[in-house]
Amino acid sequence: MELLILRLEGPLQSWGEQSKWDDRDTAYMPTKSGVVGLLACCLGYERGDARIKRLSDELSLSVRADRAGKIITDFHTVQGRPAIMNAEGKPRSGGNTFITHRSYLQDAAFLVVLSGKEMLLRLCADALEKPVWAPFLGRRSCVPSKPVFLELTSQYESPENALRLYPLAERADKKPLYQLECENGAAVRMDRLTDPANRLFGTRRVSVTSVLEEEVPS
Repeated sequence: MELLILRLEGPLQSWGEQSKWDDRDTAYMPTKSGVVGLLACCLGYERGDARIKRLSDELSLSVRADRAGKIITDFHTVQGRPAIMNAEGKPRSGGNTFITHRSYLQDAAFLVVLSGKEMLLRLCADALEKPVWAPFLGRRSCVPSKPVFLELTSQYESPENALRLYPLAERADKKPLYQLECENGAAVRMDRLTDPANRLFGTRRVSVTSVLEEEVPS
């Protein structure tokens, strides 16, 4: 089967899954909505473009954490002029200055395997090699340290097979188990894009398994 293989590696990554208002979190693994956004950026799709939902609907995402990274939190002081309004449209109590929290994964590396229709995978592969806009790792400030595109290949029988057999990142964590996440399982992630224009998300079923270090090529 045809598979599109990516490497997401950089000083900082941030894959928000439960972000609300002043608190911007990051998940421990890349989100499907975040990877779809990365592809849409390379393809030149603006926010709200209906074609972004096609990417979400027709592509399946599998991920392996080669370097899990470390979560760090950045504190931002935000000041509004005129007054910052609350959800009710009234001036926010406590004044115009408040602190926001933004979390990042520091020094992480992930292998991403995308499956779907061959024509769509080839479209994405071409865009990754010649992007309209530069890709980023969850947030625009998170720049990849290596090319995102690895290859479009048919040498693996399934996404999970590719995750188990594809060589680890050059500088992988030295740990007994590597985590794999594939679609269609018992666990739930809230990272399926349902409405790009209004940034609405739905649930996605995933399976989470582990593979021994000696079973993964280096």
